[in-house]
Amino acid sequence: MAEGILVDVQFQDSLSAALRRAAASGADLSPATKEIATYLEGVTRLRFEEGKGPGGAKWRPSERVREHGGKTLILTGDLLSSIGSDYGPTFAEVGPERSFGSAVYAAIHQFGGTIAASGRRALSFGGRVVHSVTIPARPYVGFDEPDQERMTEILADFMKRVFGAGGAVA
Repeated sequence: MAEGILVDVQFQDSLSAALRRAAASGADLSPATKEIATYLEGVTRLRFEEGKGPGGAKWRPSERVREHGGKTLILTGDLLSSIGSDYGPTFAEVGPERSFGSAVYAAIHQFGGTIAASGRRALSFGGRVVHSVTIPARPYVGFDEPDQERMTEILADFMKRVFGAGGAVA
């Protein structure tokens, strides 16, 4: 995943304690983390189609979209194509893959910022020569309350299977 983008999820104390007990008992949490990673990858991809960030806030349309149409953050589709997921016994992650060229500019779109000419007097941006350009934040990685509720449901279902099957996942 792209370096610099990290989202840490904290659940209710009782659920966190149950997950620690499950891990301590040797239960493999991978089935739950795989489902969470798959879910989060799907909602992340959907955000590109809807032009909305976590929480439903619409992205500010790019200049290209205002002038020529299309969708913000989807010119070539590289950034969207780079979205992937990974999981393991104790984690689920979603974001742009490091191996894609778009990972270099993934963070500026997620967090926003100003790009200034360095070592030169100007830079070319959108066919124009400028000294700097400010990119507004258009968060696409992350989760909101409905996503957290879904992740909690996935973990709760997993815990029921773990403890209902005598400590083994069915």
